[in-house]
Amino acid sequence: MKHRLLLMLALLLTACSPAEQQHIRLLSGDWDTARATTELARLELEQAGFAVTVEQVPPGQIWSRLASGEADASLSAWLPDSSRRHAERFFDKLHDLGPNGPVLKLGLAVPSSARLKRISELAGSDYGDHRVVGMMPGHGSLVLTEQALARYKLDDYRLLSGSGEAYRHLVNTAIEQQMPVVIAAWSPGSVMLNDKLKWLEDDNGFFASSERAHTLVRRGLEDSAPRAMEVLSQIRLTEQELTGLLQRVSAGQDLTLAVNQWRADMKATLNTASGGG
Repeated sequence: MKHRLLLMLALLLTACSPAEQQHIRLLSGDWDTARATTELARLELEQAGFAVTVEQVPPGQIWSRLASGEADASLSAWLPDSSRRHAERFFDKLHDLGPNGPVLKLGLAVPSSARLKRISELAGSDYGDHRVVGMMPGHGSLVLTEQALARYKLDDYRLLSGSGEAYRHLVNTAIEQQMPVVIAAWSPGSVMLNDKLKWLEDDNGFFASSERAHTLVRRGLEDSAPRAMEVLSQIRLTEQELTGLLQRVSAGQDLTLAVNQWRADMKATLNTASGGG
């Protein structure tokens, strides 16, 4: 009798336990690095049995919407410097699963044919018509470039902002037409895969040097979808891996196809390294 009562209690508790969340909502930026890593996360989660939706939003909304529970996770937030304002407001309402990629190199880039070698040489020049092509407001590279331009006292230079698509279009057009252009860039990033560009030396060391993309999730996901948390926490790409992924994505083919081909390449590499077939 006692055994039957214990069994009934166990069944009752099991029936009352909430089922694991099966739908994961991801937030992504619209720049190539964010699109690629978010698509990788989507495919890995779907392989684990989850239904996944992806929404592209401005950087600031990633923090606010995760904190309010309107979404579950994002791999697109940069830390520690560029998102400091958002982190101060929302960090205690989120879980940080840590970096999902390598330390980013940030700085200014110009066409390889430019005579300029150092950022300080822009002072007093009119190179690029006193404009720097950048990403949307709130994007990590734009925030950190604004700070660096001020420290270099390049007050004559105006930072242009736009969507990821506009950024890529302006950069590609300038390169194709051999126009002088200054670009707020980062690496690994698809723009700096172009061998017609070069970095200007950050001769005063004013650009942040420890920035990385982090995986943020809403509080409570550890209870409602612990397996999703595990999948997301395992996405940690080296510089070589992220560069290879971006090379696939930048080839102009379908995003899902490109990421799946990269996954296949990685699996084949692992099988070869382990002596598999």
